[in-house]
Amino acid sequence: MKYLTALLLVLLPAQILSAAKWYKGNTHVHTKLCGHADSTPEVVAGWYHDRDYNFLILSEHNKFIDPATVKLKGKVRKDFILIPGEEVTGRKTIHSTAMNIDRLVPWHYDHKDRSGIIQQHVNATRDAGGTTILNHPNFGWAVKAEDVIPVKYLHMFELYNGHPSVRNFGDAHHPSTEQMWDTMLTAGMKVYGVASDDAHNFAKWGNKVSNPGRGWVMVQSESLNPDAITEAMLSGNFYSSSGVALKNVKRSKGSITIEIDNKATEKELTSDILFGTKVKAGKPGYEISFIGPEGMIVKTVHGTSATCKVPDGNAFLRGKVTLRKHRKDGTVGAYYAWTQPVFTDGR
Repeated sequence: MKYLTALLLVLLPAQILSAAKWYKGNTHVHTKLCGHADSTPEVVAGWYHDRDYNFLILSEHNKFIDPATVKLKGKVRKDFILIPGEEVTGRKTIHSTAMNIDRLVPWHYDHKDRSGIIQQHVNATRDAGGTTILNHPNFGWAVKAEDVIPVKYLHMFELYNGHPSVRNFGDAHHPSTEQMWDTMLTAGMKVYGVASDDAHNFAKWGNKVSNPGRGWVMVQSESLNPDAITEAMLSGNFYSSSGVALKNVKRSKGSITIEIDNKATEKELTSDILFGTKVKAGKPGYEISFIGPEGMIVKTVHGTSATCKVPDGNAFLRGKVTLRKHRKDGTVGAYYAWTQPVFTDGR
């Protein structure tokens, strides 16, 4: 039923979501149950609850945390839920979030090819009623785009992960996760980019510490429950952020419209948690880019709103917002929001 509903959401026209609301969530976080994080499931969930998140996945390493066992203190908001999940921590440093599962997903499977291990994560997660988000592909340089392209039924991966050791932006010898995304999309995959925290530390804080609140998703859904949120994400009805808030995102088959919420973004950036990504070049302010196959920039607008049509012959188009801003130490930090692609080739 989950996948049938998701398919219907994909096929229905965009205006069907006019009554949908935006829900803020995090799909990847750890507790002391893993042995190398510092807080209990109750403390972790409480941190997100108290900061106006709407949903959270306690994605522990090879452990299933039943949301019913997590008891928050005080009055719990009605618009906050825990979605059951697990970080399937497998061989060859391949990790994935098993989202909205009903039981523990096995992780011991090995294969000579990394694509075979990823496929097994996907298959086992589907068997447990859930869907897979491939996590931090550049952690340990574990996964290349070529390892992901052959995998079936994988429709989400971590484009941005807030952990300081996962190398989102690559290096001189390895592509960034965004470049990997463009490679996968250009090869014909229908895959969406997720931002998450992967937080381990709630008692110690710093730019080299794995703290919460640095990467999240904003999901447009008609209701707040595990199935609806999962289905909305599988339909691409969300954007990912490392600090930039959007007021409006309209995705149709032929175009993308983006409107930035400057007030909400400035509120996010008052947080001492958000350090941004240090950049050497670029004009301060907002920049909206629309990107097509092979990472080609189709259109760039300096401002807070923009629309772009999918160019003739392009199979997809995605949007990216960059905010460059001077930080207290005089350096320039970059904060991002990424919309999901629209497709014109029937995938």
